[in-house]
Amino acid sequence: MTFPISRQGLEQIALALAVGAALFAVLAVFRRRRHDDYRRTAISAGILAGLAGLSLVIGYTVAPNIPTPPVPITARFLQNPTPDSPATVTKGKGLYQASCAICHGAVGRGDGPAAFTLVPRPVNLQLHVPQHAPGEIFYWISNGIPGTTMPAWQDVDPATGKPRLSDEERWSIIRYLDALARGETP
Repeated sequence: MTFPISRQGLEQIALALAVGAALFAVLAVFRRRRHDDYRRTAISAGILAGLAGLSLVIGYTVAPNIPTPPVPITARFLQNPTPDSPATVTKGKGLYQASCAICHGAVGRGDGPAAFTLVPRPVNLQLHVPQHAPGEIFYWISNGIPGTTMPAWQDVDPATGKPRLSDEERWSIIRYLDALARGETP
């Protein structure tokens, strides 16, 4: 079992805690200058700074380093609109096998037939998918990943005039990837 939060996620948590610690420290300084009781505020700043340090220690010792391309903040909050049903997972599996398995492999381990010719190699989706929000994965599938051969599946296919994969098809693939990450093999 892998650690449930990636190094990058813990770095973001540490940054938010550090900002909170700085705000409480500034507030403590102002309260001390006004001769108010500042100890509670200073203790809060110290606790937040300690938690920020702890999250960095965990991030650089225990958590996996899974570098990922940036995603717009709004994409992180998208939720999968397709039903979490066996039919959707089966549909996603068929689409995955037709579109993704050539690079990512039959069960998403990054070991497809074309993977060995690609630089950088495709990621192991069984490790990556649980580490990210569904909206992030949808964004990467839709827009591709710069610097890799991962295509933008929302782009229009010139032969048909339609997107390579519709929104619903991309979300179905994500349902299948979630099932794979949980250890279910439909």
